[in-house]
Amino acid sequence: MDEPISVTAGGVHWLIRPDCQHLLGPDGLRLQEWLQAGQAQVVKHGPHRTVYRVALPGLDVHVKHYRLMDLRAWLRELLRPAKALAEYRRALAVAARQVPTFAPVAVGRKQDRLGASDSYLITRSLDGTSTLADYLEKELPALPAARQTQQRQQLAVELGRFLARLHVQGVIHDDLHAGNILVRQEPDDALWLYLIDLHAIRVGQPLGWRARVANLVLLNRYFSIRSSRADRMRFWHAYFRAAQPQAEPHRKRLLAQQLELQTWKSDLRFWRQRDGRALESNRYYQRVRSAVAVGHAVRDLDPATLAELLTNPDAPFARTEVKLLKDSRSSTVAELLIPVHGEPRAVIYKRFRITSWTDPFTALARPTAALRSWVMGHGFRERDLPTARPLLVLHRRRHGLLHEGYLLMEKVENAHDLHAFVQQLAGRPSAERSAILRQLVERTARLILELHRRHLAHRDLKATNLLVGPRLDLTFIDLVGVSRHGNLSERRKQHNLARLHVSFCQNPLLTRTEKLRFLRTYLQWGLFGKQGWKAWWRRIAALTQAKLERNRRSGRPIG
Repeated sequence: MDEPISVTAGGVHWLIRPDCQHLLGPDGLRLQEWLQAGQAQVVKHGPHRTVYRVALPGLDVHVKHYRLMDLRAWLRELLRPAKALAEYRRALAVAARQVPTFAPVAVGRKQDRLGASDSYLITRSLDGTSTLADYLEKELPALPAARQTQQRQQLAVELGRFLARLHVQGVIHDDLHAGNILVRQEPDDALWLYLIDLHAIRVGQPLGWRARVANLVLLNRYFSIRSSRADRMRFWHAYFRAAQPQAEPHRKRLLAQQLELQTWKSDLRFWRQRDGRALESNRYYQRVRSAVAVGHAVRDLDPATLAELLTNPDAPFARTEVKLLKDSRSSTVAELLIPVHGEPRAVIYKRFRITSWTDPFTALARPTAALRSWVMGHGFRERDLPTARPLLVLHRRRHGLLHEGYLLMEKVENAHDLHAFVQQLAGRPSAERSAILRQLVERTARLILELHRRHLAHRDLKATNLLVGPRLDLTFIDLVGVSRHGNLSERRKQHNLARLHVSFCQNPLLTRTEKLRFLRTYLQWGLFGKQGWKAWWRRIAALTQAKLERNRRSGRPIG
């Protein structure tokens, strides 16, 4: 590679490859010229950094523009190299250790007598690549089933080897996630991996096992809830063979267990920290306010819809075309159409009524039902639990107190609640009904197991709060009764299961065999054996009977 040369253009000092000087003009980087000509497009934008992709004849590059957005960033720049320069140096250091990454073309920094200023990094684009997350979530599912399996297994092996090479070479990425690894699939199905976003890179001596496991935890957080145990073990075997071929089998098993345990603890901390994001103003959410209401909304909600609801949150219920789904003392639920990306889309709009004069005062001490639904709706999605996406939460505000609440959420299309779906199976042929019921029972058990593994409980886990889609995919709705726990007790789990059992205790289609199949799947007999299942069975039966007695005394129907 030719040595970079030093050039000053447009008040920016550059280190640039000699064969790339045409990227600079008399006034500096020709970015505005490329934007006007349609040769450049914004890939990512934020207050601190904008990334452009520039396609020129014979040269395709990415341009990162780092900005100093506040006093803290300005002070940090006085003590450290500019971000672009730091990433430029790290890219050279990583490449020198034979780790695939982007090739830097140029780095520039505005000349400023105060010693801190904006900076630019230009790198060659890696053609035909996509992030690891996009590859797994968008490209891989589009392949035929057999090829999907082959590519998924191959990716696990290649990823294990790639991370082993990083760690053996003393490279550690402190922001190691699926968006910072690029994948390129060749015509012969070979896979190539590249490391990007090197601002969080450290280069030094080969890593010890404690440092390796801590770094792998960052990446495993993504895979622990999206990949099978078999694929994660396939990754681990490939990593170990590349990193330490002579390791003893028992050591490999212990480190694998340590990795999985630390990952899960990290996931639980990470999810809990992110739950508060839905109540802040950031790139995904915004605080909203009007003369009559306050609340929170997603950034991509149609502005006209947001303005209308802020002006009068009750307006949708007065529309003639609105489909009213529920109208009770405590809440009103309706289905309506709103524009999303220019197209009308069905949404669910729920009003939480004030049922007691104490409710506004209670809201001072704990989140309202609408606010809990908003936070947990986004929290479920962060935890990879299926639920309808909340779009907006509002509260009427009077004398500083929160009154009626309103929640707008996407509708789950072509779905029926679990109770209605099971009832519809009565008309199916016996063999078909048994096969569907068996699959549905196992999927429901696995879903509730995942809910509890994430230290979440749902005290109103009845059949009407689970929706079933055309492919037997399940979705949680009505999350008012969801709570987070540092340690979810067996008793609370059993209460959740008993509440669901109440919905089916009088249904002849759910035999004792199907109920045992549910409990067997939930308790994971295949991993942990049968010990203790009878105690669970008896406890759930007792809690079910107690719930039925309470409903009988109060006159409430069984939901």
